[in-house]
Amino acid sequence: MSPFLDALDKVLELVDQLNQQGIAIAHLDLGGGVGIRYDDEQTIDIKAYVEAMIAKVGNIEIILEPGRSIVGNAGVFITKVEFLKQNSEHSFAIIDGAMNDLLRPSFYNAYHQVLPVDENANGIQASWDLVGPICETGDFLAKGRELSLSQGDYLALMSAGAYGFTMSSNYNSRPRVAEVMVSGNQHNLVRERETIQDLFNKEHIINE
Repeated sequence: MSPFLDALDKVLELVDQLNQQGIAIAHLDLGGGVGIRYDDEQTIDIKAYVEAMIAKVGNIEIILEPGRSIVGNAGVFITKVEFLKQNSEHSFAIIDGAMNDLLRPSFYNAYHQVLPVDENANGIQASWDLVGPICETGDFLAKGRELSLSQGDYLALMSAGAYGFTMSSNYNSRPRVAEVMVSGNQHNLVRERETIQDLFNKEHIINE
């Protein structure tokens, strides 16, 4: 938390300088930056962070953009193991999810924890690379994950609630996935899965 508060102190120094010149600052937009837990990282105490900021800024209104810290860990991307392929150097699990669905791993090597939806004691235990069906060498969602897998298994890629669907695309003519809201034992479809027809609906043939 201290780097955030140190940065705020520097901003408040500028606020004081502006006040001395007759420029009153009514609010501060401190942006985002609050991280989430992707693996075993330690995240900051949001309540303590807000209380510390309020103590420093006095009557200045604070504006924050905490989107990822709210929804990041709330989203899970579910994908199915279509095929398993092993050679002397690598073990590949070809899944139905791809870089167009969750771009972060291939885009900047982001880490997402991978958990089996159901434990598979009879699967092949190996260090698996999870790769998609897109014709790109960078189409992977995880590398070197110790898992026991069989064809047909379902996997959960955690912490996909932020920069998941918003960064998804129709690359390789792939319809985007459905979104389901889960609360306790209740679940509701909140975004329908796209179809191939959806990809053509807004296109027009030029009259000759």
